[in-house]
Amino acid sequence: MGANLLLYSVNAITSGTDSQGEVTVRLEKGGRIVNGLGADTDIITASAKAYIHALNLLDANLEKAHPQV
Repeated sequence: MGANLLLYSVNAITSGTDSQGEVTVRLEKGGRIVNGLGADTDIITASAKAYIHALNLLDANLEKAHPQV
């Protein structure tokens, strides 16, 4: 079964003709929520990078660590 897309956000992180875009996606699967990030001058490539990043985080099945541990 696939993951549910909860958030898709695009932001410009540089300006100009070769500006770079940053994409954030939030995926949910089985009650677990992860954020994926991707950046590129091509927004489609940045989107794919962000989605793959999130899928890899879901696949890694890492437990969330306490920030002070």
